Amino acid sequence: MRIIDPHFHLWDLGERPNPNLGPDVERDLPAYHAGDYLRDMGRLPAPLELAASVHVETIVGQMEGGFRVDEVAETRFVCDQMAPMGHPFAIVAYIHLARGVRHTEQVLDRHLAAAGERLRGVRMILNHHPGDPALTWPQVERGDFLGDPVFRESLALLGERGLSFDLQCNPHQLADAATAFADHPDTPVVVGHLASFYGGAEAEAGYERRWREGLEAMAALPHASIKLSMVFFCAPGYHQDPSQETRARDLVRQAIEVFGAGRCMFASNYPVDGVQGIDVPTLYGRFLDWTADLTPADRSSLFHDTAARVYRLEGSA
Repeated sequence: MRIIDPHFHLWDLGERPNPNLGPDVERDLPAYHAGDYLRDMGRLPAPLELAASVHVETIVGQMEGGFRVDEVAETRFVCDQMAPMGHPFAIVAYIHLARGVRHTEQVLDRHLAAAGERLRGVRMILNHHPGDPALTWPQVERGDFLGDPVFRESLALLGERGLSFDLQCNPHQLADAATAFADHPDTPVVVGHLASFYGGAEAEAGYERRWREGLEAMAALPHASIKLSMVFFCAPGYHQDPSQETRARDLVRQAIEVFGAGRCMFASNYPVDGVQGIDVPTLYGRFLDWTADLTPADRSSLFHDTAARVYRLEGSA
């Protein structure tokens, strides 16, 4: 079974400092190159074989006055790393979409010059929580971008250019996201990482219900899909704790139920999951186990076909 990995990262903090990645990465994995990624994905459990991959930006955010990470330099770095490997790949790059459509156009053109036809979309992380700093990601300065007319104008531009938007936000932001993207049917939207379901928030009254309602609102949009990834965030230690694994499987299967397998895609999120102690055989072994009862067609969608369609990698069969 050939697979597409629609979410991986590369970095070299010695060459390109990025404090937004956090102290665990700085301490435990300051560099992760193309050879490291392909070596790790070469350990996929049978019968899986990697056909293509999508690199997703690691900028995280760019607050005014904050540490500046050059988003176009990252695109060049990734292309310089991956192109010599001969492995098919695409790019989801970072642009701050709320600084004016002219800014978006200019940075987009620079990404296109660096990545060419490999550019598939943009991610600007939106995770912001008014009452919990732990759920506000580095340099995400506010939580109202989804209602910002300048941000929305940039979303429209992405659709006009044939590009998608990777949506990473907290569950309470999904309702606003559904409203925003309903107005932009020509911009495909990919909900990231199980909509950032946070296992530490489960005691909060109604948390899972709001998460599911948010998924249902997004799934009502025919141009929306979702990545089943970063599962450790919703069920910490699931690779070692059977009760947490049951929880993780339940949330993954809920997402598949809501969106349908044809709009869901498994992703490695490597090497971030690796920093959490989850190796590739374990990660994809769980994905296989959790879907063992599904039809071959549904599993093909989850591991390959959805990502091929959404990121236009149809030749990677």
